[in-house]
Amino acid sequence: PRGPRSIHLVLGALAIAIGVLVLVYRGPGQPFVRGHVGDVAATMLVFAIVSLAAVRASIGLRALVTMAIATSIEVAQVWWHARSTAGHLVFGSTFDPIDLGAYVVGIGIAIAWERAWMRRRRSGQSTARSGAQN
Repeated sequence: PRGPRSIHLVLGALAIAIGVLVLVYRGPGQPFVRGHVGDVAATMLVFAIVSLAAVRASIGLRALVTMAIATSIEVAQVWWHARSTAGHLVFGSTFDPIDLGAYVVGIGIAIAWERAWMRRRRSGQSTARSGAQN
């Protein structure tokens, strides 16, 4: 995949894969992995979805929208609690301020992913151009 949407489709797939691994993980630190690594993956997925919906928006704006969505859901957990397994998996169940840090990490990874992908793509294009000139 090469287009701008590919960056975010692959990021979304990676986030889902991490999320599935988090759900099946039963080793040491399982509560930490489930609680915080899952939040990192979920935020990466939200960033991917926001980016697919707003391809032309700046990376900063997409990061801000992602953080606003994640923070809104987290703060809502003060008053609202998921009553189903699906609700618990998608929205969580308890307000935890440490989750806000996990969201920042998830957004940071998503931004690093996008920048690395774009750098690799640009270097591939410049290599192709220089090869065409020879």
